[in-house]
Amino acid sequence: MEKATVYFKKITTSRKAVIFCAEQPTASQVKNSGKQESVNFELGGGTVTARSAFHNFGIQYFCQMDCTKLAKTKEPKVGQAYQLVITNKPVMSQNGEALTNLFWAYAN
Repeated sequence: MEKATVYFKKITTSRKAVIFCAEQPTASQVKNSGKQESVNFELGGGTVTARSAFHNFGIQYFCQMDCTKLAKTKEPKVGQAYQLVITNKPVMSQNGEALTNLFWAYAN
């Protein structure tokens, strides 16, 4: 475990954890990350619908933080830098599989 600068991405829906990124995200990237946009694509002699590319946030860190009493107006800006203790221990899904590019972090 080591202390490192990470960047605020978002507070989880439950407001019980925060996601940080190793590389600084922008508000636009975060806002558009939940959208599944499609485009028309010429394939052979016809047009098909395909999913467009989306931003990859790379390595992210999951830190348990109780944000239930934090007012929306007090939330940090996307990309704001913080110092956290990061690990290489992956966050596990509910079925016990390691989530890709999501690791535990701790406040210090």
